[in-house]
Amino acid sequence: MSRYYFAYASNLDSSQMERRCPDAQYRSKALLTKHRLAFTHPSSTWGGGSADIVEDETSPGVWGGVYEMSASDWDRLNEAEGKPYKRIKVTVLEAGVEDCPLECEAFKVVDPTGPHLPSKLYHEKIVRGALARGLPAGWIAWLRGLSTKA
Repeated sequence: MSRYYFAYASNLDSSQMERRCPDAQYRSKALLTKHRLAFTHPSSTWGGGSADIVEDETSPGVWGGVYEMSASDWDRLNEAEGKPYKRIKVTVLEAGVEDCPLECEAFKVVDPTGPHLPSKLYHEKIVRGALARGLPAGWIAWLRGLSTKA
């Protein structure tokens, strides 16, 4: 089990992570290259599509945040994410720097469908978390431009 978790959606929100994983420590922003952000699963919790990372060789990548996790944090996060997600190993570039690779784990949708539009509430939470974590302005502008459910 990795010590590090790469968050790319609502878990960028500090209050949500503090509630789910009280021991987790935010480490830094990071870039997952050769992936794109997509909303591939309908979420009953959020009332719209939930986020996923999809391999894509042509994509510049997905920005997110890295947390240092305890074993009990992982247990709580596994329970919170649960189905439809599975944990996968990923290598991110800390702060987007090529010579700063960091091995992490992230959650990926097991059986993607869609695309599905995210709810306005979920979308706002992702943007708020990205802003709070200091993700690049271009990424935040891209996030803000995403369509949401009416």
